Amino acid sequence: FDLDAILAFEEQLKAAESGGVDEDFLINNDLSEDFDLLEGEDISIHTVDDGLHNKRIDSVLAALEPSLSRSLCGNLVTDGHVRVVHDDGKTELLTRKSIKIEKGTKLRIQIPKEEKPTEILAQNLPLNILFEDEHMIVLNKASDMVVHPAAGNWDGTVVNALAYYLAHESTHGSGDFVGGDGSVESDSAQGIDVEGTDGEAVLFRPGIVHRLDKGTTGVLVVAKTRAALAALSESFKSRKVRKTYLALTVGNPGKRVTIDKPIGRHPVHRQRMRVVPDPHQRNSGGFAPKDRMADNRTPSVAGRRALSFVDTITFDGKLSLVQVRIETGRTHQIRVHLQDRHTPVYGDDIYGLSDWNSRLSKVHKINRPLLHAYTLEIDHPVTGERMKFRAPMAEDMEKIAVAIWPQGEKERPDLFDQKAICAIQTEVEKNGQ
Repeated sequence: FDLDAILAFEEQLKAAESGGVDEDFLINNDLSEDFDLLEGEDISIHTVDDGLHNKRIDSVLAALEPSLSRSLCGNLVTDGHVRVVHDDGKTELLTRKSIKIEKGTKLRIQIPKEEKPTEILAQNLPLNILFEDEHMIVLNKASDMVVHPAAGNWDGTVVNALAYYLAHESTHGSGDFVGGDGSVESDSAQGIDVEGTDGEAVLFRPGIVHRLDKGTTGVLVVAKTRAALAALSESFKSRKVRKTYLALTVGNPGKRVTIDKPIGRHPVHRQRMRVVPDPHQRNSGGFAPKDRMADNRTPSVAGRRALSFVDTITFDGKLSLVQVRIETGRTHQIRVHLQDRHTPVYGDDIYGLSDWNSRLSKVHKINRPLLHAYTLEIDHPVTGERMKFRAPMAEDMEKIAVAIWPQGEKERPDLFDQKAICAIQTEVEKNGQ
């Protein structure tokens, strides 16, 4: 594909957001007579009435299709299932859920049919609990465990395990989302943004306010009540939460490095994220993306600001143990930023180096990105007390860390201490004094 053309189109998107280009540019210019209807999908045609004039497309779709949530409607747009139908029968693909639609617009909506469970299965699965009270629960998430049910992972998740634990074992009550029999409604917490999803529709998320990737271990906080959920969600949204990660990387990212680069969805590989290239940077032919006209390919989602602070703790000439603090919570943020710096997370099968990953698998039997959510500092959702949680590294990651830094246990015992920490910070600690 013509990457320069795609980047040029992204520049048009950015300009449109700032008012520099007519909003019609936000509609992909891929004109076609028709589009394929996949097996198991329905088509519906709607004309936007006066009451929906100049509203966002996700709001319009939610009004036109009352059985669908707004978040699901947003996903229909970003996944390429919504088009404008012109008088000549040709269609234009909508790709941004922030587009505002005028009255009289004819919309063609392709609704995939997917077999989804209507309730969450409570499962007796092991959980490593760092803290719990009647308002929230904090876990040290294990690797290879998805946070919430989704396509391909309808059970075996943190949410499935919590449904059982809160109903049958917790001494602090089951909270608002879980019934006494472990039943959980699939649409609980609708309207709450989940950090790390970048707007992706998440139905099965009772109490979930942030997400860790399947292979990532470490601190995960989950709300037990609606009040706690709203308070925690606001804390993440307003960046009052301080998150620190540990990662093993191939190569040395450097000391005290600030990475301030926007992240957006890949224009071709839709399950991947990437750093959105600088539209003013010229290629080998002397052209910048802004100088090129876009072709008919669907553009990637425009990037959103992503800010990471990276500090190498040790480097043995090949591998590094690094500490990363993130100020934003974009999907795959740390993994994408470290890949962009040419020092990918060791074991990352999406953004990493295949030869290094193969060696890690064959020699150490490790098949995941060696990334760990080390500490989380947050205000308690009810008392307001500043709390700090620390989760020890998983055994597989610690083994590699010790191998590249044998003296690490003496020089930085805090990183290798297998004791979890849950502490209420004093005012002095809050102020960093």
